[in-house]
Amino acid sequence: MALLILGEVAAYAGFRTVPRGRAHVQMGTVPEGGEVVTCGGGAVMLLSAKLAALRGYKTTCFLPPEEMDAAKTLLFTEAHPEGSLSLEFLPIAGPDVDAEAIDARIASAQGLVIAFDGFQSIPETALSVFMPEGKPTKLERVAVMTRYLNGNGMGFFAAAAKKAANGEVWDGNSQIVQQYRNMEKIITARASRVGAEYTIVRAGTLKGGAVGDAFATAEDGKDAPGGDSRFLNTFFYQQGQQDVVNWRLLYDCGALGVELERGDTMEGPGFTAALTATSPEGGKGDSHRAAAAAGLIESLSAASAADSDFSVASKAGRQHPTSAEWQAMFAKA
Repeated sequence: MALLILGEVAAYAGFRTVPRGRAHVQMGTVPEGGEVVTCGGGAVMLLSAKLAALRGYKTTCFLPPEEMDAAKTLLFTEAHPEGSLSLEFLPIAGPDVDAEAIDARIASAQGLVIAFDGFQSIPETALSVFMPEGKPTKLERVAVMTRYLNGNGMGFFAAAAKKAANGEVWDGNSQIVQQYRNMEKIITARASRVGAEYTIVRAGTLKGGAVGDAFATAEDGKDAPGGDSRFLNTFFYQQGQQDVVNWRLLYDCGALGVELERGDTMEGPGFTAALTATSPEGGKGDSHRAAAAAGLIESLSAASAADSDFSVASKAGRQHPTSAEWQAMFAKA
């Protein structure tokens, strides 16, 4: 499913221009109970919104109206049914758009999270909405997901695997790399102008993102089910490429470990790209969607993540890191 938003910003034309409300003399992190808004598209953005709400943030997720039902189907599970989270959806277009409500959420947000599943970047016209200059703001931290841009392990083998085996393989396409570089430059500059800090989380090939076997029981023949009940609904496994063996579910059971490094340091799949493109065990160049999403959300409260970029990768493991472990990883990176 492609949840594509931010293509048009005409819905915000009614926003009024007012003087900046405050200057950030001392910047900080987003406290528990703070307000966070998420925008972008795809499963990784939705998972970011869910994890933000579970982290204790009052979360608003901006979506096009035609994606609302599918988004709720993906987000809510028996462990976290609709209405159980501090998570609100606001349409960004259509007859039900409420410009004043959108304006109010943006003005009161302390954290902004931007993430796309697809190989997309947010246009500057949209950033002028979500990171407005000359308006009151409480924004403390902007967390944005981009990709590994260093070119290592990319090129022919990754491009071939992307074409033949898995269209979501990150192959370091030069035009898209430049788009990400431009977006990073614009976001970091705008963050400085509005008095906020930024964190960039770099991902490789996005894989997984749902609960795996987290709800399996002994009756199902599962002694030690893998997965995480905080993630997306198993409806996720009905989307996209289908195989006799659902490698994405198996990936969600056994590739929940996370590696985090400061900077643009990690490599793509290289010559093994075709072998790992749909491997349940994963491989070099993979980033679990939860690793990217949790990295974005946990960075909001990590002082050591301010004005920095990090690369995330998946590794074997049946448990995803806790918030405390994420904080330690940011401090150590």
